Order: sequence, then structure tokens, then C-alpha cells
Amino acid sequence: MTHYRFDIVRDKRVIAPTGHPVDDRAQALAVAKRLAIDLAETRQEYLGKGYFISVIDEDGGEVHRESIDSAEKSG
Repeated sequence: MTHYRFDIVRDKRVIAPTGHPVDDRAQALAVAKRLAIDLAETRQEYLGKGYFISVIDEDGGEVHRESIDSAEKSG
């Protein structure tokens, strides 16, 4: 099982890092999308301010960004 980190980011500043073991990259992207939707629904202060979920792999590289604003619109 691979370990990815999901950071809540605004203007290159990490607000809240969290780790989560998942089976693969596809599952990590699904977790990021669900997290963005959850934040859009429960943390209104994050909307319209450029917050996103940054998915970081075990090597420390960013593999995906999920906008919280986009999640709110489509979720």
C-alpha cells in the first residue's frame, strides 16, 4: 500500500497536511476529490479563495491538485 499526503494549500502555503494509505494513485485522486467536496460543503471560508488539495507521493512530488472551488461547483 502506498502512502500519499493530502495538503490543504493556499498561495503555496500548506494549511493542513494529512497522510492516508491508499492502494494506488487512482485511489489517491479519488480521496482528494472527496476531501475537496467535503471541505466545500463544510468549510465555507475556503470557497472563492484559491484553496486546493495537493496530493503528494511518497517521494515528495506533487502528483495532483484538486480545487476546492471546483468541487463545490460540481459536487
